[in-house]
Amino acid sequence: MARVIVVTSGKGGVGKTTTAVNLSMALNNLGKDVCLVDTNLTTPNVGIHLGAPVVPINLHHVLSGKNKIHEAIYLHHSGTKIVPASLSLNDLNDIKYERLKYVLRDLRRFSDILVLDSAAGLGQETISSIRYADEIIVVNKS
Repeated sequence: MARVIVVTSGKGGVGKTTTAVNLSMALNNLGKDVCLVDTNLTTPNVGIHLGAPVVPINLHHVLSGKNKIHEAIYLHHSGTKIVPASLSLNDLNDIKYERLKYVLRDLRRFSDILVLDSAAGLGQETISSIRYADEIIVVNKS
C-alpha cells in the first residue's frame, strides 16, 4: 500500500507546491512510483507548475462523482503521475470533501508513494488531506 506524504503550510506563498513538485520528482528519480495529487482545491497550482493547467478530467470531477480517479491520472514526461485540480471556480460547487478518503484509498493501488499538495492553513481542504497522511511536511518561510 502506498505511503501518503502531505505537503502543507500555515499560509500561502511559502513554496509548498514547489516543495511537493520537487519531492515528487526526486522520489521518481530514485526509482519510486510516485503520484502527485493537487488537493489544494481552491487554489491549485500543480498543473500550472507541470505544464498541465487545464486537463479534461481532474480531481474536482472525481470528488463531485462525475469521474473515477483512474481517469484523472496523467503521466508527466518525467515519469511522475499527476492528478491536477481544476482552476474553475464553478467546479468548487459540487465537490464532496468526504470522497477524498475513497479517492486516496483507490489511488494507493496505483503508486508506491502519494504526495498530496494540500491547501495552506487548517481549513477543511487541509484537514481532509492530513487526515490520511502517513507523513506531513510543513513548509515555512523563515
